[in-house]
Amino acid sequence: MEKLHRKLEWIDVLSLIGLCLSIILIYFAWQGGVFNSREDFVAYVHGFGRFSVAIFILLQILQIFLPLLPSAITVTAGVVLYGPVIGVLYNYIGISIGSILAFLIVRRYGHSALEKLVSKSRIEKYEDKLTNGKTFERFFTTVIFVPFAPDNVVCYLAGLSSMSILKVSVIILLGKPLSIALYSLGWTTLLELIGII
Repeated sequence: MEKLHRKLEWIDVLSLIGLCLSIILIYFAWQGGVFNSREDFVAYVHGFGRFSVAIFILLQILQIFLPLLPSAITVTAGVVLYGPVIGVLYNYIGISIGSILAFLIVRRYGHSALEKLVSKSRIEKYEDKLTNGKTFERFFTTVIFVPFAPDNVVCYLAGLSSMSILKVSVIILLGKPLSIALYSLGWTTLLELIGII
């Protein structure tokens, strides 16, 4: 068990690196006036050229594993940067890949990985649904299809279930488009209405 925990230290390191990079990026962007206006922000990110898309999708994948990086911010950034159609598409690609990776990590490392990625209280809240395979499958499918639901947590939990990688992937790929579109556009509209963006 101790050896397994040492193997899983990369999760903590990844979280720390992600947090440090986010702080550094925000600091230099702030100093450079990137946040002075929506137009400055868009121009700055698009200045990276084609790499901006790869960086953004990578950020969307990582936010699944970084609790300090709220998805409400990243999905809104996708719409602001790339427009409502392409932005939602990039959100979908990144979040779907991250969700499948979340399942695979817990499937590979088990309960030890789950405890590093999710708080104990949240595990206890949903873990009882794992005792019945069909009940968990219905619960998992519902959460994936519904926007604003705790889908990251159930993707982790699915790694402990009897669901196959194929079934999990199909549910994620079919269920995410509408929920991500509603989530992305909903947050963007709300932040526009209150004047934040």
